[in-house]
Amino acid sequence: MNKYLTKIKDHSLFQISVTTVILFSSLMVGISTYDFEGTFVRVLIISDIFVTVFFVIEISIRFFSEKNKLNFFKDGWNIFDSVIVISSLIPAGAGSSVMVLRLLRLARLLRVISFIPELRFVIEALIESLKKSVYVLILIFILLYIYGVAGVILFESVEGGRFESLGEAIITLIQIMTLSSWETVMLPIVEIYPMSWMYFISFVVLSSIIVLNLFVAILVDVVSERRKRLEQESLNKNK
Repeated sequence: MNKYLTKIKDHSLFQISVTTVILFSSLMVGISTYDFEGTFVRVLIISDIFVTVFFVIEISIRFFSEKNKLNFFKDGWNIFDSVIVISSLIPAGAGSSVMVLRLLRLARLLRVISFIPELRFVIEALIESLKKSVYVLILIFILLYIYGVAGVILFESVEGGRFESLGEAIITLIQIMTLSSWETVMLPIVEIYPMSWMYFISFVVLSSIIVLNLFVAILVDVVSERRKRLEQESLNKNK
């Protein structure tokens, strides 16, 4: 039985079918945001039931194909998929629970990640890089806090300058750090405080050009290391 289920699980047609149903399910969630009546609503309900049953069968095949059932839960991606499938079984109620149910249904789209090796590789590399870049993240927080407090002290009196409180200042600095229309924040303040450009330029240089590039460098290094490990494991298996 295990061998038979393993063949089904590893078959390319099975994997393509699962990916297709995931995309179909996500499309149905998007369509359901529009107001429909009558027959189309019933079609959506039937489609949702079909997708839910399909996912239960699919996760059951993967679970029972394991000789040692505990091995199934040792894989984080299996736990991730199981949580999404179980959430799909939550019945719809009245009020805000319907909105929550729709969001849980939308989470099915995330299952594409676990079925596409390249996406799994990217997500795993990103998680590993976050672990290695803890001190970079701390440095970013320190920069945001220092410049946030300084911004409130310097520009609190500027009406609409978005530095009226520490929380607002930090949100504004995050926008500046991403270089998203940051000049629209700077220019009104520069008109009142001509030398304030030094505050903004120094923050952009430190946060966007230096610190964020450190994070990118760590990510590239992690991806390179993981790629080498995978190639080495592949060579060892072939031997």
